[in-house]
Amino acid sequence: MLHALPDSSSPAVSAASDAFAPSALQILGYSGVFDATYYLKSNPDLHNLGTAALRHYHQHGWREGRKPNPFFDPHWYVAQNRDVLGDPLLHYVTKGEKEGRRPIGWFDPGWYTQTYAIPQGMLALAHYLLNRHTQKLKPIAEFDPAFYLKTYPDVAAAGLDPLEHYMIQGFREARQPFEGFDPVYYRKNYLRHAPDSNPLLHYLENKNRSGIHSSCPANEVTVFREVRRRSAPGPSFEDFNPLPQSAIRRARVLAYYLPQYHATAENDEWWGKGFTEWTNTSRALPRFADHYQPRIPRDLGHYTLNSPDLLDRQARMAKAAGIEGFVFYFYWFNQKRLLDGPLEMLLANPQIDLPFCLMWANENWSRRWDGSEDDILIAQHYRDTDDNALVDCFARHMHDPRYIRIGERPLLMVYRPGTIPNARQAFARWRELFRERHGINPIFIMGQAFGDEDPHSFGVEGAIEFPPHKVVSDCRLINENVQILDEDFRGQIYDYADIVENALRQPSPSFPLIRTAAPSWDNDARRQGNGLVMHGSTPELYEKWLNGLVNLAQKHRFFGESIVCVNAWNEWAEGAYLEPDVHFGSAYLNATARACTGFKSSSNKVRLLLIGHDAFPAGAQKLLLETGRTFRRSFGVDIRFVLLEGGAMMEDYRAVAPVEILSPTSSDVMARLNTLRAEGFECAILNSAASSAIAPALHNNAITYTFLIHELPHLLQSRDLRKSMRDACETAQSIVVPAHSCAARLGLEKHPHITILPQGLYEQTTFNGSSREALRSQLGLNAQDLLVIGVGYADMRKGFDLFLQLWRKLAGQAHCVWVGAIDPVLQDGLRTEIDHARASGTFHMPGRVHNVADWLSASDVFTLTSREDPYPSVVLEALASGLPCTSFADNGGIPELLKSLQNDPTTYNMVVPFADVRAMSLVALELAEWSKARGQNTRQAAARKLGKSFLFRPYAQQLLRLAAPKIPSISVVVPSYNYARYLEARLVSIFTQTFPVLEIIVLDDASEDNSIEVAMGTTAEWGRDVRIIKGRRSSGSVFAQWQKALQQAQGEWVWIAEADDLCDPHFLEKLVHAVHQCPNAVMAFCDSRSIDETGAPLSASYQPYCVEAAGNLLEHDGQFSGRDFLQTCLSERNLVLNVSGAIFQRTAMQTALRTCKKDLKTLKVAGDWRVYLELLDSPDVGVVYVSDAMNIHRRHQSSSTHMLNQATHLEEINFMHEIFAKRLPFSQEKLEKQTLYRHKILQQFGL
Repeated sequence: MLHALPDSSSPAVSAASDAFAPSALQILGYSGVFDATYYLKSNPDLHNLGTAALRHYHQHGWREGRKPNPFFDPHWYVAQNRDVLGDPLLHYVTKGEKEGRRPIGWFDPGWYTQTYAIPQGMLALAHYLLNRHTQKLKPIAEFDPAFYLKTYPDVAAAGLDPLEHYMIQGFREARQPFEGFDPVYYRKNYLRHAPDSNPLLHYLENKNRSGIHSSCPANEVTVFREVRRRSAPGPSFEDFNPLPQSAIRRARVLAYYLPQYHATAENDEWWGKGFTEWTNTSRALPRFADHYQPRIPRDLGHYTLNSPDLLDRQARMAKAAGIEGFVFYFYWFNQKRLLDGPLEMLLANPQIDLPFCLMWANENWSRRWDGSEDDILIAQHYRDTDDNALVDCFARHMHDPRYIRIGERPLLMVYRPGTIPNARQAFARWRELFRERHGINPIFIMGQAFGDEDPHSFGVEGAIEFPPHKVVSDCRLINENVQILDEDFRGQIYDYADIVENALRQPSPSFPLIRTAAPSWDNDARRQGNGLVMHGSTPELYEKWLNGLVNLAQKHRFFGESIVCVNAWNEWAEGAYLEPDVHFGSAYLNATARACTGFKSSSNKVRLLLIGHDAFPAGAQKLLLETGRTFRRSFGVDIRFVLLEGGAMMEDYRAVAPVEILSPTSSDVMARLNTLRAEGFECAILNSAASSAIAPALHNNAITYTFLIHELPHLLQSRDLRKSMRDACETAQSIVVPAHSCAARLGLEKHPHITILPQGLYEQTTFNGSSREALRSQLGLNAQDLLVIGVGYADMRKGFDLFLQLWRKLAGQAHCVWVGAIDPVLQDGLRTEIDHARASGTFHMPGRVHNVADWLSASDVFTLTSREDPYPSVVLEALASGLPCTSFADNGGIPELLKSLQNDPTTYNMVVPFADVRAMSLVALELAEWSKARGQNTRQAAARKLGKSFLFRPYAQQLLRLAAPKIPSISVVVPSYNYARYLEARLVSIFTQTFPVLEIIVLDDASEDNSIEVAMGTTAEWGRDVRIIKGRRSSGSVFAQWQKALQQAQGEWVWIAEADDLCDPHFLEKLVHAVHQCPNAVMAFCDSRSIDETGAPLSASYQPYCVEAAGNLLEHDGQFSGRDFLQTCLSERNLVLNVSGAIFQRTAMQTALRTCKKDLKTLKVAGDWRVYLELLDSPDVGVVYVSDAMNIHRRHQSSSTHMLNQATHLEEINFMHEIFAKRLPFSQEKLEKQTLYRHKILQQFGL
């Protein structure tokens, strides 16, 4: 019989439930949040309560404001939660924490639960109280214990709890609770009337109110803030990147040079004792927000121009930046010279490699620094009686072999021809004197300034720009758009970006003109609030300006030469200089180098951020450094390092690429990443979970990133990285771990974006018998002694204590050596044991060394005693040195690697149970005996074999594919036979491409000249990796070389870049962009210009030739189906006139070559035509064409086309016409065109 269940609200059920319900004291006692010891210690009047402390608190203590633990304030809790009527702690335990209520102002249970892994059923507050002294846990997002202890070592040294210290004492001493909090700013702005208040607590209560900031907002500008910002390296800072000597300069680049950096008697009299240009710069201050002042020199310092060594340093620096020489300002006043010391020093030191010419600064000197008629210090009078002396003085300089000329004619510039009375007659007079007295015919060039622009008006032959003159004339002032800091400011402010656009829009005149770019202009240091400022200059904008002028100079030559100028090299008081400064470093010099060569132009479409947590010399940091090095050397990727903090390896990083420090908690992180994104850095590699805090900022700026995780759970927990790692995984494009076991331990084995990619070996390691003998002798080992090695930073994670136990287990059967520094805390704890071990003579600790490979060679077995170690590179080094290895199981990815090698007979490795030291001791002895028994030659062979398994380049290649998956992989193959004289320039044209490549292969066809040496020397000079394949005997066939090229290449696309040809830096970039528009393309090519054997131009384009066969079809970019292209562009004649101007889909090209292999054996000139027919004769393939002439085809009089028997040439054309007619449906009109073309060739050959 069924009975109805009683209602749960009935008295019977209620009574039954109460009987089993825990009491309030039981709930509190088991909650983990009542600390009896703390309660009694904090309340001395209750010290006799003993175990009754909890009952006292529950019944009386909370009413009296007594705290049950340091992080629960009963009065505060009740004040914040007016609905709580009884014991506030009981309410918190049973309801409050679940509802997100705080126990105290500085503990956030909701945030804490999301951030840390808390056991089920445990309160967040209880977890924090239990673990706060053993782990660096944060009670709130706004207090950072790790930062506090690092910033205030006195607190760390005293062993104090960081939060307790801050709450009791630290806030009174204006200490920072987290990096982004400025207590001085906060008190000044919000606590002026409550100076004793805790600023953090006030911030926590008010942070969501409008106008409350933890520190001075980034957009709040002060003069002092501006000075501080500009007096330190900025985000665009770069170290100098000297150009290789073989870099091809696209134009002759000159720079104006100011000599006013030495004291003179005249300046002493006019301006005060010791006056130089530095006197002016010292008084510069920012007059408005973002005004770049002061400007502080860096590499050369506040120099004095009184030493040839200084001139020599400037000359070397300029040359390495692509600058040919200096235009020295020349001061002549009626036979009196001023500031002539540097020029005289240059003439007296012919060993200084510094080409130069003169610019006569022929204006009055005035106190206003503007050449005006007011306040004149010394005037120009242009007396006829001075002419001979003036011309003789100029000629004296022109006789120096370093003087800059065009042909035989020296350049002589005159700043202000408009101030010369009867200028046309004066120049004619001087020209005649030059001819009569010195046999010199100079090219007179006028400066375009003060409204004088046309040289014909003054009887001179050319002009040179002098920005800001002329280039600001059509630009509007932006004074009203900036925040003025100096109320007395009356200067003119122009937008630098507007000026660049305006300068590049200027039409080319009918007269010869040298165009000039200015890296910046700001003469406020001289004019003190009344100057002209070209505001907002960046290295990228300057490069755009100079690059545009170089392009114009190539089209509009100056007396047959491509010449541009820069204003200036060293006009520091006018803000116009290229010399390195503190804020930008050498960024403007590097931009000059890029513009004049086209090398790594800022228009590069593939730019990659490599992000690391710091530059400490450890495994993950070294991996990132080598990744960057390989990306640049092997693939030509434009990279930038972003580090969250600095470290000892900063200079190593800077030697590879620009580096900037960007803390994820800094106020400008979003703005800076947004700028980098705009500059083309759309992809990033985020190296290690320690860097993951910056991931949200990357994601919010649409920078896709590949996330490399090098940590395992224990380390993540100990460093409070679990949450930031999880967040980074959520938005990562791909996640990379080195082994399946690592993915499993991180809970990522089923993540949709996970990639297992074991890292490569970034340290070149092999077995060295000589090093083995030397080190073993140093340790006092004989031939029979066994040596067991462990390597790494000796701490608990690396299991150094277990290694010490291992030595004890081996009990004199082997020597042990640990290579690496030791954790000071662990060293203190194990000091007695370490001293005992070292005293035995069988335990060795050389510390941190730079020759780890030698120590591995000296050893007989490697032991990995780590408790947790994801994928230590040192194990790869050990295997690559031929060592057998043993590891504990379940400590990371190495056991997985060792098991994967178990079928390799050249190595012997074993995995033992986790932390089983006895098992490891037995295995280590077995492996060491095996290693010693096999002999050094066998070990050497094993080392070579295993080393090839861990090559770094394939690892970096896969990493690049993950980071930038849209980049097609391109192999560049350079077929060469006896082309040493052209090979250097060809390789340079490849190295300077703005698009990265997978590999560069030089395929030498058994050259008899020094081609191999040239290739090796050029690659070394440019710091690039090139594979050089030397043939044993010449193939004698271009197409055999093509076939070999395709066999050797690994890329999806192949560029057969013949050794004697050249190309524009944007060649690959534009062709790849075109390929993206045509998914079925198997070929892309561009127009070519031609040069002769000496490099002299022959034609600017092949389009006039193409028009004869294809009309205007190739005058514009285009996409074609393969067969349409064959019909319209290849059926009559071959319009793809140079293979260097094309890239091919590798597998399709291989198939085409195989198919027509028989025909290629007989065809001498039409072979490429035949290949293109085979490649494109398919219904589903396409071809793309770019009409820009970016390929440079070198034509030789002795080429196969010229040397071929004319009748044979005609036969090959006829052969191709017949094949086309058979394979494609031809109209009668097309057949007639082929016939007409053959008749034309008959007439051309006279047959």
